[in-house]
Amino acid sequence: MRAEEVAKIVKGKLIGNGKVNSIEFDSRNVKKGSLFVPLRGNRDGHQFIKDAFQNGASGTLSERTLPIPEGKFLIEVKNTFEAFKLLGKWKRGNFNGTTIAITGSVGKTTTKELLTHVFSKFFKTYRNVKSFNNILGLTYTLSNLPLDTELYIQELGTNRQGEIPELVEIVKPEISVVTAVEKAHTAGFKDISDIVKEKLSITEGAILSIVPIQFKEFSKSKETITFGREGDIKLLDVQLFPNKTEFLIESFGRRLQFFSPIPGLGVVNSTLIAVGLAEVFKVNIEKVSELIRTFTPPEMRLTVEQLNKVILIDDSYNANPKSMENAIKVLSLQELPKVAIIGEMLELGEESKKEHEKIGELLNHAKVETLIAYGKETESTFKVFKGKKSYFTSQEELIKFIKTFHFQGKAVLVKGSRGNRLEKIARIIRERYKS
Repeated sequence: MRAEEVAKIVKGKLIGNGKVNSIEFDSRNVKKGSLFVPLRGNRDGHQFIKDAFQNGASGTLSERTLPIPEGKFLIEVKNTFEAFKLLGKWKRGNFNGTTIAITGSVGKTTTKELLTHVFSKFFKTYRNVKSFNNILGLTYTLSNLPLDTELYIQELGTNRQGEIPELVEIVKPEISVVTAVEKAHTAGFKDISDIVKEKLSITEGAILSIVPIQFKEFSKSKETITFGREGDIKLLDVQLFPNKTEFLIESFGRRLQFFSPIPGLGVVNSTLIAVGLAEVFKVNIEKVSELIRTFTPPEMRLTVEQLNKVILIDDSYNANPKSMENAIKVLSLQELPKVAIIGEMLELGEESKKEHEKIGELLNHAKVETLIAYGKETESTFKVFKGKKSYFTSQEELIKFIKTFHFQGKAVLVKGSRGNRLEKIARIIRERYKS
């Protein structure tokens, strides 16, 4: 894309000229030919324009006129973020492939990655990186969308009412997917019914949606495929093992056996959705079954690692009541003595104390030997738990403890909300006991 074309799209004033190969809002990610978009947040991105040029940017957006290096360009706009959104909307308006949008209380990223793993073997596929699922992440992903893509997969997140409709208005999916609706971010919603309405609003305007059977009546798409214990894609049987999952599915009357090297129910849910899409795209279901066998989850999302005499279950990316329940179930399957390093489930509002107490009960039921609890909200979990236990509110003190605790010969779960940054804890254990 030429600089003059970009300037026209964002309605800006062009100084200089050049070519754009990619668009970046983080100067550290800029490469040769990037357009840098300086955004205002905790820090003003304009102060990194010089760094962006040094890293290879061909041009930058800016809210003010600035000197630029020779051979580079600047597009002056009133608001860089609004200009960024115009670029994303232009890409979406000129995209002729199929767009799939995914939301849900749990399993968004795993489902996105599993669908990409499966359908990239049949179509030229593009998806958002990491968990880029808010307005900034969506804008970034869309602005870099290759127009020859056949299948674009985008996850959408929310922690307040009205956020999903805003994102849907931009991404305009032909196919909408809801993975699950559970208690999560309840501080931003009045009750579970509001969460249901918010999540299912992703189906507004879609040609097709794939949703859990219990929420079919809330779907507003032209056609709806349902999944679950009942529905169009049924889970007939599931067997959970310490290092794998086997399950039987019935898809529109046809029975299919699946195997995954990932323990837990999360991969089962994502597979049901993949089967539904395979039916839509007329992709061979047996091929899907083969591909599920080779799928591995994203980092920090219920990965089970065999270290030197330690089994590490790293589910440190995020946490809510349902995902915590699934992670503890996976821990319970392990034959070694069990240790749970549990962080907070944030943004639960008035539900927080009760939900954290339930985690203590689940740990007791799973015969967990030791609890290491971190964060103010986990005090409720700590009080309910009956085994050996330690409680920390300082991450510095927690890290000191983790560096000396004897994990050898144990199965260890690390799980907490994003704000707890428990990936640091998983990293320490991994480094201590790497093979």
